[in-house]
Amino acid sequence: MRPVADRSADLDRLLAQGPFPAALRAAIGESGLSLDRIRHRLARRGLTVSVPTLSLWQSGRRRPERAESLRVLAGLEQLLELPSGSLGGLLGPPRPRGRAPGRNSRLIALSQHDRAEIDEAGRLAAVRVRVVLRAEEAGAQRWPVRWDLEPGVTPKIVADRNCRVGSVEHDLDRSRLTAELVLDAAPAPGESVIVEYRAAFPAGPAARRFVRTFGQPVRDYLLEARFAVLPARCVRLHDFGGPRELSPDSGGTVHVAEADAAGRIGIRWEP
Repeated sequence: MRPVADRSADLDRLLAQGPFPAALRAAIGESGLSLDRIRHRLARRGLTVSVPTLSLWQSGRRRPERAESLRVLAGLEQLLELPSGSLGGLLGPPRPRGRAPGRNSRLIALSQHDRAEIDEAGRLAAVRVRVVLRAEEAGAQRWPVRWDLEPGVTPKIVADRNCRVGSVEHDLDRSRLTAELVLDAAPAPGESVIVEYRAAFPAGPAARRFVRTFGQPVRDYLLEARFAVLPARCVRLHDFGGPRELSPDSGGTVHVAEADAAGRIGIRWEP
């Protein structure tokens, strides 16, 4: 464990008072280690955690609650040379899992598959979506979907399997569309359901990218993009890493596969 004298006063204060995200950020910052290096060193100790998950813990958008996550947190305290329990003690009691007043029942996305279709003009024509949802409580029947759009691009959301389209809202100032899918039947707690829908893009301004924003982490995410005409260049976009070149396969398709997907993930192409 690192001697108290080697830690900053700010870090000691945060370890004593919290909040948890700020204390974790400060401890990681003082260590000088990147999130990827932390992930690698934890893996050598037999502890598995993704870089997006660590980032979500730092931001406060997610916190370690499951037994496996708490084991990772204990290993993180050792790795960062902090007193045992100093970070875990800032978590407080577990968050309630029941339904909060005025909120929909909870559905969790176990996996999601987006298949984007790019036409001969290099324009995003449609995106077909297949998502596997699991109910955490009884009565879970509504699932929100969000799209970040190019200015002037307004797709039509069409339900294809086990759902119907509820409300649809366009935020023109932020170039964002939010829709609510209503399941045909609410799965029992712990059970899963496969939902399929698509976004059809009308003729108009040419969208040269597709980006998916995850409000909640998804265990397995696959994004495929099939080009009618191969682009001059295609790159992967990700909040937790710089752009990376993607090479189409023999069928004219590129893909991005992510575990514990979080934040913004997508592709950009140049026809």
